[in-house]
Amino acid sequence: MRKFISIVILLFAAVAFNGQLLATARPAVENRIPERGPSVSVDKGYIELSAPEAETVKFEIFSITGQLIKAVTVKSSTVKVELPKGFYIIKCDSWTKRVMLR
Repeated sequence: MRKFISIVILLFAAVAFNGQLLATARPAVENRIPERGPSVSVDKGYIELSAPEAETVKFEIFSITGQLIKAVTVKSSTVKVELPKGFYIIKCDSWTKRVMLR
């Protein structure tokens, strides 16, 4: 009986504190793109890379395995990059974004 009570208490504690322990133990992951600045949008078959006015931004497109697919420099405009279906990682000066082309 004593073992049963101990197990129930441990299970209750694990369930009760699971959300709090995980929330405090995990580091904050910043995968947000700034509201003003370079942006990425995805459509069927291509990725659209945009740079704000009067700025030059270098984008790097990586495969999911980490291989550099393409490096694109965008100056105050929008560039469409056509790629095959798959998962890609877009890296910019201040952020990184994962995208999927369908």
